[in-house]
Amino acid sequence: MTVFITTILVLAFFHSCGKLSLVKWYWDLAAALAAGILPLIFAGRIANSSMLELNRVITDPAVLNNWCALIVIQELLCLVAGFSLLRARAGEKEKSLSAIGIWLKRLRYAVFLPSLLFPAGVFYFQMYLFNRWPQLEFHALTMLTAGGMTGAVLLVIAGMKFIFRKETQRILNVLHFEYVLLLTAIFLPVAAHAKLIPSGETFDFREPLLLFLAFAAVVIMFTVIFYIAKNRKKGKLHVNRNTNS
Repeated sequence: MTVFITTILVLAFFHSCGKLSLVKWYWDLAAALAAGILPLIFAGRIANSSMLELNRVITDPAVLNNWCALIVIQELLCLVAGFSLLRARAGEKEKSLSAIGIWLKRLRYAVFLPSLLFPAGVFYFQMYLFNRWPQLEFHALTMLTAGGMTGAVLLVIAGMKFIFRKETQRILNVLHFEYVLLLTAIFLPVAAHAKLIPSGETFDFREPLLLFLAFAAVVIMFTVIFYIAKNRKKGKLHVNRNTNS
């Protein structure tokens, strides 16, 4: 379970850096400096905690349920905001909106907000370092963690901007990360509550298999409908262009 949670925290770090790669460099610098301040804030709390206590708390099913619910809500809102932003960046014309509509449209920039798991990941990483190298001086390790976090954020953001030159590519990558975090946040509580089947008992796979097949059929059906509707729309546009010419 600890390995699974660590993997999610690492994904949240890269996901947050991917969001920050969509904004101007001065916002990136401000976010990196803020990430470097977090270890300084967490130092006092970590000095009075232990790794065993932290692992016990984060693996508690009730804690996981609460955190995962927050993550699912945030990522769903970011998906909606991200697709709206992607349409705007693609040059799609938008209808004239009222004052309320304009205010709601600005909410799509919430896609730039880092994941709620980012501070939790910094805290967990800092706690690991203090327990991994207890022989090092506490204040020195705190400062190294703060500087390393700032440098890591800037390095990952710069790498993403270098690899994915187009803004639309970076937006799509952020949306893909949203799906990954959504899936992990949904299945993490399931893994926490999972229990092995006692020996001598059997598990009937027919009902879950039927549910999976029904879900797959619905997904395939909507995919086919979307594909046909999209091709028909392209065909009509092509015919109208030929007629006008």
